[in-house]
Amino acid sequence: MKVLMISIDRGLLGKNPLGDVIKRHKKYGEFCQRLDIVVFAKGRNEVNEISEQVTVYPTNSKNKIKYCFDALKISKDLFVKNNYDLVVTQEPFLAGLVGCKLKKIFGAKLLVHFHGDFWQNKSWLKENRLNHLLLLISKFVVSKADAIRVMSSGQKEKLLKAGIEGKKIRVISTPVDLDWIMALEEKKQKDNQRMVLHVGRDDRVKNYDTLVQAFKIVKEKITDVLFYQAGADKQIKKAILKFNFNDIRLVGQKNHQDLFELYYQSSVLVLSSDSESFGKVLLEANACGKPVVSTATTGAQEIIQDGYNGFLVPIGDSKVLAEKIIYLLENPDIAKTMGENGRKLVKEKYGDNTKKIIELWQWLTNH
Repeated sequence: MKVLMISIDRGLLGKNPLGDVIKRHKKYGEFCQRLDIVVFAKGRNEVNEISEQVTVYPTNSKNKIKYCFDALKISKDLFVKNNYDLVVTQEPFLAGLVGCKLKKIFGAKLLVHFHGDFWQNKSWLKENRLNHLLLLISKFVVSKADAIRVMSSGQKEKLLKAGIEGKKIRVISTPVDLDWIMALEEKKQKDNQRMVLHVGRDDRVKNYDTLVQAFKIVKEKITDVLFYQAGADKQIKKAILKFNFNDIRLVGQKNHQDLFELYYQSSVLVLSSDSESFGKVLLEANACGKPVVSTATTGAQEIIQDGYNGFLVPIGDSKVLAEKIIYLLENPDIAKTMGENGRKLVKEKYGDNTKKIIELWQWLTNH
């Protein structure tokens, strides 16, 4: 099986990769004759050979307008050499358009991923006027796709309501390597340390205003609590200035192992997003035996059973978010039970989804 992927994840080029993105794609490559990945990227980047089977090609575009054209040119050249069986696009927008064109030219099957919660999502449309255009593009791309992979049942329901055939939609979340996570378990929480962790990129959808306001409320009640932000820090710095609350430790982008050490050292993981298609960090924290508190996004509702492995709170409600954090910090036995419930849920429901993804690829190439 030969697969060509069109991606927007620059971490695949080896520069500041987010989480386990390199490791995951290397694993996918073990099941392929070859997996080539074309990544939208500006500037000058080197081709990245992840493994013998997996190679990543940057578009090295002058600007974003040229992403599609450059990706299509590189992909056509690769297609002539390798005659791929399947094209996979990481999103249903510009990458999706490239995938549609390649399907038309070469007749390969097309799989489109929905890693974001785009359809029937007013919050996402409000983020940027261009999102209205992207929504139209995604509907065209979906109409041409042979299959659509979504991260949650909530996303699937939205596509079904829009008239997409159920047989085209597969719910397969991003794989979680449980064996690797369990091997890090010696990185235990420090005695008597009460630590709240948020992991997120620079994106307005993360709603750092709600997060910082919630942290400020928690601090007024529990003075010895520590707050950590892992990931990008531009957006949260704006919220810190806005609400005059500096008691948050910004630890920046972390490699995969260092991030999991933070999970193990924390008391609770928090997400304050307006929109999430899934929320892999919730699964990762649960896999480490930590309870989670999140706004009730489509993705969070897929993962969190309210009161069992964490809590769901209304989107944008910093007061309720703070109340649930305080409750878990003040009731460590309950928090421990919720964390253990979360680990059990991850084992039973998710685990390593690599097999399901590869089975989907194989099914598409054989039909």
